[in-house]
Amino acid sequence: MSHKSFNPPKGWGSDLLSQFQSTAMENEFATFVHAPEWQGMLCEVATILDSCSSYAMERLLKANDPALLLFVCAQSQYLASVRSTAAGHCIAAYPTGRSAVESALYGWYLANNPTASQNWHNKPEPDQKKALRDWNAEFKFSSLARLLGEKISRDLEEWAKYLHQTAIDLGAHPNQNALYANMEYEDREDGACMLKITHLHIWNDFSMSTTKFTIETGLFVIRLFALSFHDANQQLNLDQSSDRLVKNLNYLQSMKTSETE
Repeated sequence: MSHKSFNPPKGWGSDLLSQFQSTAMENEFATFVHAPEWQGMLCEVATILDSCSSYAMERLLKANDPALLLFVCAQSQYLASVRSTAAGHCIAAYPTGRSAVESALYGWYLANNPTASQNWHNKPEPDQKKALRDWNAEFKFSSLARLLGEKISRDLEEWAKYLHQTAIDLGAHPNQNALYANMEYEDREDGACMLKITHLHIWNDFSMSTTKFTIETGLFVIRLFALSFHDANQQLNLDQSSDRLVKNLNYLQSMKTSETE
């Protein structure tokens, strides 16, 4: 991967799509420059997740454990959310954020249940209705979140459910909040008004809350990875890193609150 400066190829920005991509990249640069604390948090989470993925990939072939691969997928989904978030493409960050949370929860379940991996691989065919119902019940998000609460802590269960529902409310499902979050009224000179859609948001309360959500999804993935692979937790100091990042996130939020008072 090259980190050198680049010149856009000929024709870049001359069509609708590359114009959008160019503006999105400019927004990412602006986030890097004008929101360094939030950018730093996104980067720290990404760095820890990269170390988790490296740990997983080093063991994947020998272990033949789909839980490892689910966490690698969760890292990829987090990176997708980060790009959307930093670009101000806020609504698009929630579906990938939901996928990251789901991948981590499934990964935790498979890693801690010896028979779950085989069950997960052997999904019944549509005509096996009873077996398919049982399979769906076992791998239902709410069922796994409840199990997380029973085995680990109710706080972690509530965190999983909060992130999942937030993602659904703000873009992972086509519902009211997701449909109208990009819309605004614009008054015309003739006194009439028209609807305007904004795909790329400026740095405002919505983009900040989306950034917080994205950071939290990454922290959730790290936490479940630590609970799934205890030697990785010790080797990579995941618990200590998570505690530090949670404190940093709370501090950033408190700074925002004090600014609005």
